[in-house]
Parts: sequence; structure tokens; C-alpha cells
Amino acid sequence: MHKGNWYTLDNTAKLMPSLTNNLNTNVFRLVCTLKSEVDEDILQNALNEALKEFPIFSYTMKSGIFWHYLEQSSKSPKVEKENTDPCARIDSEHLFRVSYYKKRINLEVYHVLSDGNGSMEFFKYLISTYLNKKYDLKNIEAINDSSLFEKNSDDFKKFDKSSFKVKIQKSDRAYKLKLSKKNNVTHDIIEIHMNLGDLKSEAKKKNATITVYVMALFIDSIIKNARIRDLKRPIGITVPVDLRSTFPSHTSRNFFYTICIQYLKKDNYTIEDIIEEIKRQFGEKLTKEHLQEMLDTYMIVEKFILIRVVPNFLKDFILSYINKMAKKGETAAFTNINMVKLPKIYEKYIESFSGFASTNELELAAVSYKDDIALSFSSHIQNKDIERTFIKSLQGITDKEIKVISNMREE
Repeated sequence: MHKGNWYTLDNTAKLMPSLTNNLNTNVFRLVCTLKSEVDEDILQNALNEALKEFPIFSYTMKSGIFWHYLEQSSKSPKVEKENTDPCARIDSEHLFRVSYYKKRINLEVYHVLSDGNGSMEFFKYLISTYLNKKYDLKNIEAINDSSLFEKNSDDFKKFDKSSFKVKIQKSDRAYKLKLSKKNNVTHDIIEIHMNLGDLKSEAKKKNATITVYVMALFIDSIIKNARIRDLKRPIGITVPVDLRSTFPSHTSRNFFYTICIQYLKKDNYTIEDIIEEIKRQFGEKLTKEHLQEMLDTYMIVEKFILIRVVPNFLKDFILSYINKMAKKGETAAFTNINMVKLPKIYEKYIESFSGFASTNELELAAVSYKDDIALSFSSHIQNKDIERTFIKSLQGITDKEIKVISNMREE
């Protein structure tokens, strides 16, 4: 709901403040690596222009008695040379930050404001505007032609059909990674770049999409690094589902829900066994009917009168507990952001796109651009055997170079 210069938080955003801490900051990062070093002044001008097209990014979060809400900030965000750890907590006047380092431009967003696909639209506009200004380009193709109303819309409310018939989504208690945690708050990032065509070809051989195939490799890597006696419980991978692909939406705000895909290890299992189980569960959980049921159920909680009148601090505690119960079905997480598409005029200036998110445990994110796919791990776990096993699996399906970038100085 929009009232003057403020908005109520969307259904997903309402959960975020209660889950945010120094480890899981609920911040994600999108990265564009260019072929030349970044000019800070031009990037600042591009950001100023992008905010006119995506005004929701000019809002900050305030706390009321009963709910947090978004209010338009009176300050202008400033581009900075990168000076924080990846996905560091955002407690500033704005709910995002734009930074740069050498050839790389970073957009980091607090999940209260937007999700990965909504933010990618803002990021693409920022990058294209920057390149237009730097190289005096005259692009005539629209980067995003949705209206300001559509960009700012809370589409959870738009597609809500809830009654008081609640369907609770249940998952079995999942296997938990029994690995030592780091003693600091810095996220370890391992970013893997490989040829998209080779990955797509291998997935096709297995009769799978790239999303399903990468998830299967991820699950397989977890299994291969677990003790057999610990695998009596299923591996649970939570996957955010972009609702824009099911419901007609152009919002830049959050519009996703997560589903949980679980695989219980069988004796003498194969990668094909994992793929078929993922496909079966996707077939059940990605129908429009199922996603509508999820949307309606979560909207009922928001509208329930006893929840609405609970003070903010107590509401945050209740929502945190509900999320903790839901996390029992999760081992790790996987996010696949839609392929980045930009007009051809920009191709010779852009090397790649990538992205990753904060996490308490282990998360894998995929971003594709042209013939490159970036698969990025983020974690607070000391041991990196799961990541190494995953990379070895990728090396087995391509004869081209696999590039690995990390912020870990010791490796």
C-alpha cells in the first residue's frame, strides 16, 4: 500500500528484519565485470539517473509500533570504492549500496527492498546508463519499459485470493551440515565461471534443465562429503521461485516465495536418480495452483488480526520462530537468477555478470550472461570440500577453462 511518501512492506519483506543479524545480513550482491576500469563520477551520474526510473530504491526502512515500513529518504546515495566485506550488513540511510573495484561494479541490496530479479532490472538500467555516458552510446532499445506504478507495486496484494483456508507446506527434517563455522562475520565467496553451452549440453544429455542439473550436482557434492550414518535424513535445498514467471508482474520489489526440494540418498544412487526426484518435486510445487496456495497462505498470516496488533518487537520474535521451524527442512540453498539480457551494443564492454547472497550456512547462486555462467558459493563454513567436489564435477563436463575467483586469501 502506498500512502503519500511511504509504503507498507511487502509480504516477504515483513519477515526480513526479524531474521537479520551479523552473519545472515539478508543482503545479496549483483556484480557486473566490465572490460575497462570504472569511472566513479560517471557511475554516480548513472546512479542518479537510474533512481529516477526506479524510485523505490530511494526509500529507507522505518519502524512503527506494529510494522516496519518504507519511507522516502531525503538523502542521495553515493557511489563508493568497495570498502566492505561482501554482503555486509546495511544499516545506512538507504537499503542498497553501489560500489566498484577496478573493472567491477557491485550492487548490494537488503532483501526488505527487493529480490534478485527485481534488483537485476535496476542493475541492468544502471550498467547500460553508465556505458551510454562513458562511451557516448545511442541505444534505442528499452532496458525496462514498465511504468513507475508497475515497478513500485506490491504484487503480493495484487494477486492475493486468500480466504481463511490455510494449507501448510511441510518438509521432513533435513540433514544439517556438520562442519565447523568460521569465527568471524566475513562471507567466504567462491565464484566459478564456465562455458554456458557446455553446461546446457550436459544437462540436455541428462534430460534436465540447467537449474535441475546444477541442483543435482550440488546435492551430489553434499552427499559425497557427508558421513553415511548422517544421511538418514534427506538433503533439503531451498529454492526461491520468481513469481513473475507465473503471475504477470513487473514489480521491482520482492515477488518470490521459496520451495524446498528434498532428496533422500539411496544405495548405489546415480546423478540421474537425483535429477528425476528434483523434476518430480518441481512438477508438483511449481504449478500455478500450488504457488497461488502459498501466496494466499502467507497473506492470511499478514492479515490475521491478532498478528497485526502485536507490537513490532514481539512480532519480529514470532516471525523469527516461525522461520526457524521452516528451516528444519533445509540443508543449503540454491538461487538461479534469470539470464541477463542486454542490447548487443553493450556486449563489447561487458565481461560477465555474477551474484551471491548472505547465508548462515551454504548457498549457491547462478547468473548467466551470453555464453558464460557464474556459479557462486557463499558460506561461513571453514571446510570447502563441498565446493571442491562441485568444481571437479564441472571440470568433468567441459574441455574449456573454468575460472575460479575467491575472496579467501589462504586459498
